[in-house]
Amino acid sequence: MDHTTQPTPPALSAEDKAGIVLSVLSGRETVAEAAGRRSDIPERCLEDWLEAFLEGGLRGLQGTAALRPPPRESQLEADAAELKTALGEVCLELNVWQAIRTYLRRSPEIR
Repeated sequence: MDHTTQPTPPALSAEDKAGIVLSVLSGRETVAEAAGRRSDIPERCLEDWLEAFLEGGLRGLQGTAALRPPPRESQLEADAAELKTALGEVCLELNVWQAIRTYLRRSPEIR
């Protein structure tokens, strides 16, 4: 069945969604039972909530905007990427200098 023709689920808070999801994950009820208990929530929608919760926890149930990292976290990730690049360049340069030193030790006539 095409789930795009199903009714739009009600606007529930992330905490309400989490309560339903946790009841399924804990085994207290199945997806079908949870959806049946709330006739306005299609099973496919509940399955999407389960997936979102497993991937992102409570933040996953708050929508796509909540999945974006906070600005401070984004800045730290950018800084870490920049430091990794700089470290890689330093390691490469060190390897080149070590190779030159090894070559010069093996070839005393070059000095």
